[in-house]
Parts: sequence; structure tokens; C-alpha cells
Amino acid sequence: MLWSHLGPFTEEDTMKNPDPKLLVRIAIADAYAAAVEYVKLPRDRDTLDECLHFKRYVKHPTLDHRAGCYTDDTEMSAANVHVLLEHPAPYMRLMFADAYVRQFRHGGRRKGYSRLFQSFLELTHDGWQFLKEIRPDSVKNGAAMRAVPFGVLPTIEEVLEAATVQASVTHDTPEGRFSARAIALMSHFSLYEVRPLYNAAAYCLTYLPKEDRRFQQIFMEDWPGGPVTGTPAASVAITTVHAVTTLVRREPSLMAMLERTIRWGGDTDSVAAIAWGIASPRFQGEVLPDFMERHLERRDSRTGTSYLLDLGTRLMAKFS
Repeated sequence: MLWSHLGPFTEEDTMKNPDPKLLVRIAIADAYAAAVEYVKLPRDRDTLDECLHFKRYVKHPTLDHRAGCYTDDTEMSAANVHVLLEHPAPYMRLMFADAYVRQFRHGGRRKGYSRLFQSFLELTHDGWQFLKEIRPDSVKNGAAMRAVPFGVLPTIEEVLEAATVQASVTHDTPEGRFSARAIALMSHFSLYEVRPLYNAAAYCLTYLPKEDRRFQQIFMEDWPGGPVTGTPAASVAITTVHAVTTLVRREPSLMAMLERTIRWGGDTDSVAAIAWGIASPRFQGEVLPDFMERHLERRDSRTGTSYLLDLGTRLMAKFS
């Protein structure tokens, strides 16, 4: 199978599926699936079963995280949107670092970040300090979880460049850069193309740079099931992209993606948030349970549905 030309794909210059609710959908999936992030069975079976009823937001059985509140997946995605709205290209590392610090404060220094990164942000005053003191050597999925918004950029070159720059701020590793580029490309495909989403994997194989070919197998084989975690063979950045690609290719609705993610387990909020972000432009007519928007962030206008819808509306207006 050729890496560089699987098409025939032709680069589209007009957004076919603009989606003002992109961030709202990311946040819903994030907040809902956070209730079962890395839960233990059989200890946490009741929480898992309640989540699978989709009647209300559920609190995580052990973590200090409020029901219906999103995590760092959404908060850092919103930060990236602010960069896209407030700055012209080319995008610089300092723009992203500043945005991550500001958004952390805007969101009330919420829980949900990794323990070490949470502590780092608590002590960081601005983007200059962030870049000076961060160790950008992570192979986890943080660069991927916030990469969906880059799909709005009008060319594949711009999508890959922006995703790579923001990854380098915290995850300047082969896994981190690849995971961000792959998610951003699938998002771009969903927004700009008309072909079915199951073509998203081939799209990645066509346009990802050669340095990413070591990870190409995840686009050719479905995620085998089971918790999405890091393994000795693959970091959680890689397994997250693998699971998301399978959801985007195989599931017929956003709710089916969410249910599948919950049943798999592991890093459920990141997988669900990314998959919904990519797929949302193609499922804008899907009717979701009323509580998902209504009770998101406990109706807080500063961080909840109205805030995220405003960001998404302005993002689509700028690039579509």
C-alpha cells in the first residue's frame, strides 16, 4: 500500500460542513465520558451501568470532578480556538502557551488535568514562563485531544503546520506530533469533504508526512476493543488515535460512538471528546438527550453551552 497517494483526493478549498456546535459537542462527550475515565471493574460497575442509561450526567466514583463539567480536553481545545480567532497565521508556540495559561484561569483552575500538569499550571503566570519551564517530552494524548479545531484551516498544509506547532509546546515527540496531525487531518476531512467518514483513515494515509509512516498500521486495522490506555507497544497517544479512527470509521451516530467508548474503558473522556469533535459536522441533525446541552457546566454562562457555542460560531464564520 502506498503511503503518499491513496486518493484520489483533491484538496477542497471550501468548508462543506461548517459546524457552530463543534466545541459544544466536544464538551458534552468529554463531560459525560469523564464519569468513567479509568474506572475499575467490578468495583465501579454501578457507575458504568448508570452511564450507559444516558439519563443524566454522572459523577466519577473516585475522582474529585463534578458531574456535567468538562475536563482539560475541552478547555485546551477552547484555548486553541482562541488562538485561531485572535491571531493571524503563522501560529507560534507562545500564542498557544499564553492561551493555555489564560484558559486555565478562565475555567476556574478546574480539575481534570494530569496531576503534574495541573500543578505546573497552578504555578505558571504567562506563556513565557510556560515555555521556559515546560518539558515537552510527553508521549501521552494531550496534543491530540486539543487538535480538532485545526480542522477549520483552509489548506492541508496549514492544518498540519498548526497542529505540529501546538503539539511541540507540550508533546514534542514523534507520538505527540503524529497524534495531533492525525486528529487535525480527520477533522479537516469531516469539515471540508463530502465523502463518508469511513474515508478519514485513507485521507490520513494520503496526507500525513513521511515521518509518521511508522504509525500507519492503526489506520488499517480496527481497535481490538478493551480499555484505551498506554501499552508497552504503544503510548496512549497512539492508542487514542487508533480508537478514535475506529469510531469515526465504524459507528453510525454520535451516541453509538459514546456508548462504544464507555464500554471500552480507559481514557474515555479524551476518546469520546475527540471522536465527537471529528464526527459532529457530519451528524448535526442528530437529536441528543436534552440534558446534555442544558446541564453542561451546570448552566454556567462563563464556561458552558452558550460560551462554547459563541466560540464555535465565530470560528466557523472566520474560516467558512
